[in-house]
Amino acid sequence: MDNQVEKNKAICKVFFDELFNNANLDAIDQFVDSGVKVHKTFPWQREGAKAFYDTVEVFKLGFPDLKIRFDDVLGDGDKVVAKFTVSGTHKETFLNIPATGKKIEYEEVNIVRFRDEKIIEHWVVADTYSLMKTLTGGEVHQLI
Repeated sequence: MDNQVEKNKAICKVFFDELFNNANLDAIDQFVDSGVKVHKTFPWQREGAKAFYDTVEVFKLGFPDLKIRFDDVLGDGDKVVAKFTVSGTHKETFLNIPATGKKIEYEEVNIVRFRDEKIIEHWVVADTYSLMKTLTGGEVHQLI
């Protein structure tokens, strides 16, 4: 396997681990290119690297104990795919949903593209339906 692909996979794991498991926002400056293209999941996210700050802030406020567990990390060329399970406890308001105290668990797939060992592009697909169903008991809120 290509040595750079292995380096990119390692960087990806460290980045998401630091960002979500350790709430280390310095990881954004360390691993994300200043001109990153983020394919935003939420309309309230800002452009570029600021989108990562927005996501961590909103999720860590609603789920202070939020953690991720890597299920798969795959690499090919300049891209890495990380599939992980997100878990936490809904202790504070999250997207206008008052704290429920419920435990959540859902899956996410993140794709990052690298250049010179920096993230230059990011996509995410998350099972937000499962998340919202857990929080609302079946009523699906628009994620705004």
